Amino acid sequence: MKIKSLLNFYLLNVIVQPLTGFNDKICFDSQTVLQSTIVGRLYEDVIIPCSFKIGSGVVIHWMKDEKYLHSFFKYGDYLNNQDSIYNNRTSLFGNEINNGNASLKLRRLNLQDEGVYKCYTSTIDNAQCSNIDLKLGAFITPAIEYQEQDRVDYLTCCLFGAYPSPNITWTENNTINTKSIIKVSSYPPFFVKSQLKITNSNSSYQCIIENSVLNQRWTGKWKSKDTYLTTEGKKVLFLCELKNEDFSPEKNINVSWYRVKNASSTILASFSRSSGSMVFDNRFTWTKDMMHERSNFSLTLTHPIQSDSGKYLCNISSIDSTQLMIQFLTVEPLPEKSSSNLIVSITVSVTIISVLLIGIGIGMYV
Repeated sequence: MKIKSLLNFYLLNVIVQPLTGFNDKICFDSQTVLQSTIVGRLYEDVIIPCSFKIGSGVVIHWMKDEKYLHSFFKYGDYLNNQDSIYNNRTSLFGNEINNGNASLKLRRLNLQDEGVYKCYTSTIDNAQCSNIDLKLGAFITPAIEYQEQDRVDYLTCCLFGAYPSPNITWTENNTINTKSIIKVSSYPPFFVKSQLKITNSNSSYQCIIENSVLNQRWTGKWKSKDTYLTTEGKKVLFLCELKNEDFSPEKNINVSWYRVKNASSTILASFSRSSGSMVFDNRFTWTKDMMHERSNFSLTLTHPIQSDSGKYLCNISSIDSTQLMIQFLTVEPLPEKSSSNLIVSITVSVTIISVLLIGIGIGMYV
């Protein structure tokens, strides 16, 4: 075994150029090949682990699909044989190599990077090969939306970048609903859209999206909150509160209020823990509790008019959950005095005046 290791060391270090092809037989003859699996996120960086027994004369080769990614020997990187698709995307941890760390950092992952990577390491005394299977996953911008279409209400769940194709489950009042329509784009990373018709406005709905590779889960929730009846000029409070069981306190929360009308939405106010609160219609104000507790995101409409009648939507979102609460407002006109009341009022006024005049006349003759 030591003779074979010395021979490998000679071939990889004494010859001016490194091996032009990667010989699997070298790996299998030197030691048992180590197998492992790791997961990376599409478009992000990943570290592919590889370690070896410490020794002098270190040689490292990284390969995939018979293409060189990165080589190291004679105390430095050797990239002349590197395939062009890996240009400026690979690096070793130079300060850790003498400690037995041959791990490779691969930047800006794309779909072609998925597969098995071979890490060959050699010293004067030892040589080994590792196969690392890189699985890729994408879970980009999940969202749930409420829409009106031809007087019919729909919920739509979207995932703007998915790999592999995710599993989507709808529930109505905690019971699985199988009536959704799911659309998936033809090529990865997939755009996934699932739409469900709201058949009962008093029901609660959930959309659950899961990625088995990333072991990631996102939940979109929808529920009808309250119906408000007020008169013109009398302020109304739209309730929207955060529950700890729905959102953990340490997560970044984003809140938005919308007016929903004629299949379109107009933003009224927004809040995030990073940028603070904003109001886009000065007739609305945040509740005072929001500034202190950060859990009550209720909104007050100070001077409602009849045209304010309609639907109002509160959206609370974090990285793994979104909650929609729809609320209904009816603004009635101020009550007017009826004509009969007006006649009675005039009659009473005339009677009072007549009595006064008679009293004045009598007083003059006395």
